[in-house]
Amino acid sequence: MMKVIIFVWSLLLVIFSYGFVEHSFPLPTPDFLFQLIHTHRGLTTLIYIILVFGLFGIYFYLLRRAKQKRITVRQTWSFVILVSLVLFFSWPAFSHDIFNYMATAKVTFFYQENPYLVMPMEFTGEPMLAFMHAANKFALYGPAWILLTAIPHFLGWGNLILTVFTFKLLILGFYLALCWLIWKMSHRDHYALIFFAFNPLVLIETLVSAHNDVVMMFLVLLAFWLAERRQRFWGWIVWLASVGIKFATIALLPLIIFLRRFKRQKWFVWSAVAMLLVFLAAPLREEIYSWYWIWVVSFVALIPQKRFFRWLAWAFSFSLLLRYTPFLYWRNYGGLTPMVKALTTFVPPTLMLIFFGWQKIRPWHHA
Repeated sequence: MMKVIIFVWSLLLVIFSYGFVEHSFPLPTPDFLFQLIHTHRGLTTLIYIILVFGLFGIYFYLLRRAKQKRITVRQTWSFVILVSLVLFFSWPAFSHDIFNYMATAKVTFFYQENPYLVMPMEFTGEPMLAFMHAANKFALYGPAWILLTAIPHFLGWGNLILTVFTFKLLILGFYLALCWLIWKMSHRDHYALIFFAFNPLVLIETLVSAHNDVVMMFLVLLAFWLAERRQRFWGWIVWLASVGIKFATIALLPLIIFLRRFKRQKWFVWSAVAMLLVFLAAPLREEIYSWYWIWVVSFVALIPQKRFFRWLAWAFSFSLLLRYTPFLYWRNYGGLTPMVKALTTFVPPTLMLIFFGWQKIRPWHHA
């Protein structure tokens, strides 16, 4: 029964995602979906909220089953594979980053120019300019990521639609690899695996929108895994590759240098704290993006017994997915959208902090 629910809910999300295909993109989509997204904005927002709540319902049900030890290894992995295969066919509805990945790869491997010096908009007649939202930017990611994008770029054979899905396939591969690594590093704990793999934010930002954060996090956890096995040289190489994806994991350098001084769980705790600080510092550069939270969830999945971190991960996962609602309703980034985005981002975590603060104060108050 659970497989049917996961399949149906994932399929509904896939269908919903195709309403966000740009009219300028050469992919025919049903007109009723386009009209739904762009005309009936209140209904669109409501459907999105229902889909998110449904994903959280599935998530917490599976976590409860895992905590009660009423789910097997085979069942857990079958659910992960199922949701991966269905959501792979979704359209990157809530972000245009995948098209930036594609454009940077094309500048590098097709036009053979330096993407840190040449912007996509400089190539007159380039078909991607018709639907790109950041054609006037240089490469935003590190050289390790650009090297990796050679794989989906060449597998796409110059076809835009095929290239979208070869990029999604690359992200899917790293998502599954990260799930496997978290499972192994947690001593094959079903709860830890489900905590990460079925987190609705992880599902939407990775399997739907195809952000590359899972690549960075897989590499940094692999670096730790290698260091644990006394392969420190390769651990350093893999950590550098992680930094070469998106730079954020450079914040873990002090923890990696003094790795041997930490107990395993303490290292994960302080790594989660370090990535949380980087996440909260994001507005200094631009703004907080929901997919950045994957940096923290990846470590919290390895310390789910830490109640505060567990609830913080859930609160931000929920609130960050709500950040999309003001844009879905108003379809612009001005007006009330920034204020509502800020409220939806920080109100649930703030309420969670108040709750935990009250839990700490209450025993003292009744003493």
